[in-house]
Amino acid sequence: MTEKQPSRPHLGVFVKAPLRGTVKTRLAKTIGRENARTLYEDMAADTLQWVGKLDHCGKTVFYSPIEERELCRALLSPGCRETSLQPQVGGGLGSRMQAAFSQMFSQGAASAVLIGSDCPLLDGKTVRKAFASLKNNDLVLGPTSDGGYYLIGLRVPAPELFQIAKWSHSLVLQQTIDRARKTGLKIELLPTLRDIDQGEDIALLGEELLEAWLHCRNGIRTDFPLRVFRRLLWEPGTLIYQMATNPPQPAGHR
Repeated sequence: MTEKQPSRPHLGVFVKAPLRGTVKTRLAKTIGRENARTLYEDMAADTLQWVGKLDHCGKTVFYSPIEERELCRALLSPGCRETSLQPQVGGGLGSRMQAAFSQMFSQGAASAVLIGSDCPLLDGKTVRKAFASLKNNDLVLGPTSDGGYYLIGLRVPAPELFQIAKWSHSLVLQQTIDRARKTGLKIELLPTLRDIDQGEDIALLGEELLEAWLHCRNGIRTDFPLRVFRRLLWEPGTLIYQMATNPPQPAGHR
């Protein structure tokens, strides 16, 4: 008789195909659709590179839209090729996240964590902390500076957490915490990080990237979002320089 394998934690990653005009639409209002597309492509590729190095958990990339499987597969690093690639279900963000957790748990996950692909300073160390937290907690959340979250992890399914009427606003994190407390879930919060949704996020990200680069050079961290760093800061003419030298003009300014 084949011995049953022990269940493992499972990491899910939400990825969108880097198509012009469909990714980072709010950011595109400041830097243009093509710049928003290439920056998102860099963020997703950097994320999947360190995801590919994780060996303590199962991994699934949940991609969208369903017809762009190969375009999303191209974002995977060579070390990530064995990662499962599954389409996201239809519906709103809450429905898609709930379905992703349902799939991970149905495959026998001991605990499950779901992340996006637009938080450049998220790394494998933070994900490992999330899984460690789930040994003693029911829910772990990674807050973003705009009131949302870049990571959510569960020890058991909790579909009620995804029944929020409206997403992408400053109360998503708090509403999720409130729902968790009503159902008696034990919660832990990770350090706050910045995801990139709007133009003003880029300049602040530039400062954080420079600090992280110093930590990387000093051996404090072993992974680094190099593609995003190059895109924003490597040389004049990159996005960060464009925004610094050509700031948006106030309405009516001549």
